[in-house]
Amino acid sequence: MAPDRRLVALLGEWTGTEELFATAWTQAGTARGALTVEPGPDGILLDYVSQNDQGHLVAHGVVAGAGFWWFDTYGFTPTTPGSASWHGDVLVLDRRSDRGRTVMRLRADGERLALELDTAVPADADPLPLVRGTYTRQPSPA
Repeated sequence: MAPDRRLVALLGEWTGTEELFATAWTQAGTARGALTVEPGPDGILLDYVSQNDQGHLVAHGVVAGAGFWWFDTYGFTPTTPGSASWHGDVLVLDRRSDRGRTVMRLRADGERLALELDTAVPADADPLPLVRGTYTRQPSPA
């Protein structure tokens, strides 16, 4: 079976600027973000770094089939997988825990990648914007 063209469109190394929204734990501002998206077993592997004046976040995501796992330097280990689903050409990664809910949306459009990350505390509250990122695909090393 051929790989899903929507997943293939996400593959690559991406860098760009992120708009950060104020929350109870974070200040509003901007950051530089980098994502590497590689093929994984039945899905993709995501490596993510976000850097701003307050510090940085390093994360690793695994999308396999309809499951989604996220590990980051904040240190909270997922106890259950989140969900991965497609809404048209947008990959929606939704995870919940006793701390709340995050919903990440990724959409590739040629050499551009858009990321939207929303959060809700508690998990059944309306999600609010946390990060909006726009990234450009980086050339593959020769």
